[in-house]
Amino acid sequence: MILRKINAGISLIITFLLMDHAIFHAAWMLSRGSIAKTANNLPRILFVLMMVHAVISIVLAVLGHKGAEKRKCNSYSKLNIPTNIQRIGGILMILFTVLHIAGTIGLLQPPQIVHAVLPPLFFALALMHVAISTSKAFITLGIGNAAFIKFVDILVKILCVAVLIADVVGFYLYLC
Repeated sequence: MILRKINAGISLIITFLLMDHAIFHAAWMLSRGSIAKTANNLPRILFVLMMVHAVISIVLAVLGHKGAEKRKCNSYSKLNIPTNIQRIGGILMILFTVLHIAGTIGLLQPPQIVHAVLPPLFFALALMHVAISTSKAFITLGIGNAAFIKFVDILVKILCVAVLIADVVGFYLYLC
């Protein structure tokens, strides 16, 4: 259980750093680069924490199913949809994050059509993962009551949609 709590704490730190990164870059792109960008270590720290979180999450997922009995019924399949989306999105984010970083630092020069599709898809994937995961992290850490969790869940989803719109519009206005 302690590993789950550590991972939940890391995920909340990542959420804060990712939202900072996404909101700042949305403002930068929407201003068409008129806001000065300073070189900082936030993206590097974010990447390292994301990879640590990914490894711990994969270990927890494997250990959670190891030795579990096989059931033939799926009586709660609809309740597992957000968790399955969270896990699939998390795995895809590993690949998309590497592509995002490689493109950002100039290692990749994809064709224009690929460049027009992949970054917005990455933004949507990352913010979808945050929207699904944040309230679960608070639950795992035992922070707040049901009303607080519901409030955080709705607030984060609204914030993620707003940031996604700003990032995608800014991306197409300035970078694409």
